[in-house]
Amino acid sequence: MEENKQQNSQNMPQYPPPYRTQRKKSTNWWIPLLIIGVVVGLFFVFIAVIITQVGGAFEKQSVELKTNSVLYLTLDGGVQEYSKSNPLQFFGGAQSSASFFETLSAIRNAAKDENIKGIYLKPGLESLGFAKAVELQGVLEEFKKSGKFIYAFLEVGAENQYYNILPADSIFMPGEGMLEMNGFGASSVFFKGFFDKIGIDFHVVHFEDFKSAGDMYNQTKFTDSAKYQLRVLLNQRFDYFVNAVSKFRKIPVDKVKEVLDRGIYTADSLLNEGFIDAFATEANVKEFLKYKANGEEYKLNLSVNPKTKENLADTESKLKLNLISVSDYISTLKPADEDVFDKDIQIAIVNAVGPISSGKEGEDGFSNDYNIKSGDFVKNLRKARDDKKVKAIIIRIDSPGGSVIASEEIWDEIIRARSVKPVYASMSDVAASGGYYMAMACDTIIAHPATITGSIGVVLAIPNVSGTMDKLGLSADTINLGSNSQFMNGMFPFDDKSKEKLYQLSKSIYDRFLTRAAESRNMTYDNLRQYAKGRVWSGTDAKQRGLIDTLGGLETTIHMVKNRLGVPLDKKVYVRYFPEKVDDLKTLLNMFGLGDKNNEDNESRINIAKMLGLTPQEFLNNWNALTPEMKRHLSYMLNLNQIAARENSMVALPYLIDIK
Repeated sequence: MEENKQQNSQNMPQYPPPYRTQRKKSTNWWIPLLIIGVVVGLFFVFIAVIITQVGGAFEKQSVELKTNSVLYLTLDGGVQEYSKSNPLQFFGGAQSSASFFETLSAIRNAAKDENIKGIYLKPGLESLGFAKAVELQGVLEEFKKSGKFIYAFLEVGAENQYYNILPADSIFMPGEGMLEMNGFGASSVFFKGFFDKIGIDFHVVHFEDFKSAGDMYNQTKFTDSAKYQLRVLLNQRFDYFVNAVSKFRKIPVDKVKEVLDRGIYTADSLLNEGFIDAFATEANVKEFLKYKANGEEYKLNLSVNPKTKENLADTESKLKLNLISVSDYISTLKPADEDVFDKDIQIAIVNAVGPISSGKEGEDGFSNDYNIKSGDFVKNLRKARDDKKVKAIIIRIDSPGGSVIASEEIWDEIIRARSVKPVYASMSDVAASGGYYMAMACDTIIAHPATITGSIGVVLAIPNVSGTMDKLGLSADTINLGSNSQFMNGMFPFDDKSKEKLYQLSKSIYDRFLTRAAESRNMTYDNLRQYAKGRVWSGTDAKQRGLIDTLGGLETTIHMVKNRLGVPLDKKVYVRYFPEKVDDLKTLLNMFGLGDKNNEDNESRINIAKMLGLTPQEFLNNWNALTPEMKRHLSYMLNLNQIAARENSMVALPYLIDIK
């Protein structure tokens, strides 16, 4: 092992080293009113000052692209399909994030840009969706063909973060860095034990055996069918990962599998096994990048003497590191008129990201959650449909499904849009259940090979609180006019007749889903059903079974649309994004209650608190201690619970806390 360390040390790239009284009762009743009036007046003066003095700060400031710049790719927040407004970025100094498509476009353009010398890659703590990660890796690999460098820095993470930086020429970690390289797995939380303790019994009906979204309510572990389909997906992702590590790090596949099976975590173990190239702090890496971007060789060793450090200080004053974020870089790209095919030929990308539910979403500026509200989606799709310059529509889907009613509303609107102009479905990380329901209304379905799709099925979950009432000593009585007047009354245990009726109600929804899917895919009902039953598929497997039309990412979809519109692939075309980004100043005013949209309370947290028997403050204290994944899991669980309370049946996937 000592020989391996010495050998790796010799092959390391060279980088630089670190461095009160009582008042008489007043009879002047008008004074309090005057004070209130003054306070209210001052408040509106304050708002007016914000509007007039700092309103301009919310506008995108012009960015100068300097020579010898380095594109700074942070992947912070996981990179979403579109960027939500963030009015607090002005006060907090945060940078606006770039969308996934903007990120890909920036990398492709940087490969040809003489001012960009390379990429500094630093993944964030949140995981990038796997389909996005594979597509991003391919674009980074293409970038390297330009001869420009990619260097990566990683402090902590796991396989997901490591996968994102594999194309780098060198990977740096601090000596005390931690990276979980211990294999792939999936986990979920099951609430049956908790519900049993408080007397709640969920009646769950699945169509069919692979449909497992309701298992969190009435199971204590994965069912055999759920475990089987997850194992298939995990094996496929495992192969993706192992082959990529072997390819980029020049490590035999068997060796990569052996290391993952054994599990390594520390930076020195990673260096010894060839998974990283050198120890370095971020300051070290930036110093290294400064020389590389300016075209100078850096040959200082780890053991530098004081004189060398002194010379380094002299050199630092002459060189600068010009890092530019993806969002800032995108703002500098203004295509010339001759590069654009025709300004009157545009493509609309209508984003559909998150769980599906009915209604509309308020914009208060605080929420970072992504969800599909049917009312908002329909409004955006109609805008794209009615815009005469928009010649084709791409619906970009990244959704695990949700409400049956909302999915039906969206399906109907897509059919309407499809009668006017071409509509393509581009599947991102997940487009399953209700997400697949949306896609099958489109002309053509394109999925990435690593997309999770399918899950053609329905789940019903209805809580019964008769056990809770018994525990609390509560009783109920009824007066009935009609033999079915108490159907689905959760205060009484469900009898066999009620259960059979619930089964038939859910089956009718499932049959309609199957029928529409079969018509969309030009299959018979029975042929389509063998690929349904609630089972999820990778994009590759879905293509083999005829559930989608073509394999590819968002770029593939855009190329297909351009070809249909007669636009040469080497010509640019204007792309409009929906939902359109809300002006940050307008969003800020909404936060003060002065905008034209009603603010929405954070009902999810309040409802979870009530369900757990906690006060909002008690829940908040516990909520803040949870991991981001646990927060999302609980929010998604409550979201499904609210849908089930209104609609009984759902088209949704289970939430997996970890699938890596």
